[in-house]
Amino acid sequence: EIEALQEVLPLLMELSKKSIQPRHWQQVNEFTGKDLQIEREDFRLQSLIDAHLNDFKDEIMDICESADKQLVFEEKISDVQATWATTTFEFTTWKTREIPCILVGSKVTEIQEALEETQMWLNTMNAQRHSAPFKDELIAMLTALSDTADTIERWFKVQQMWTSLESVFTGGDIAK
Repeated sequence: EIEALQEVLPLLMELSKKSIQPRHWQQVNEFTGKDLQIEREDFRLQSLIDAHLNDFKDEIMDICESADKQLVFEEKISDVQATWATTTFEFTTWKTREIPCILVGSKVTEIQEALEETQMWLNTMNAQRHSAPFKDELIAMLTALSDTADTIERWFKVQQMWTSLESVFTGGDIAK
């Protein structure tokens, strides 16, 4: 019994990492052909030993490696979401207007560069095989960031045209 435990212990240590999620246990179940219900209160270590996990060592190690990479992806996705949830625009006043109504150009450029960088990173992540559990979320984020980038670009173009033409419409004969 101790020998059996010593053989399976390295795999158990890998499977006990915080990166291992229920979806990974489902993969282990599929490889072993066992129904390891680890969430049950009466689940015992003996069930893992009886599952002969060492017969599937390479597959289980691959699952654990994938889980570690997926955890990194999850953390980075959370970081991206937190960053964009707190990103704000800066506005400034225009000519005699007291209300800030013009986007600050340097801040817009900074945001546009951050959007492009984030989109490149998300596209790279989306192309990796370990991102499969997050495909829908990645695609939704990419779509939202792309739409945001398009909107900012259009907004800034309209703002540039308005600021250059505003004096034409407020002064002289046209204003009368």
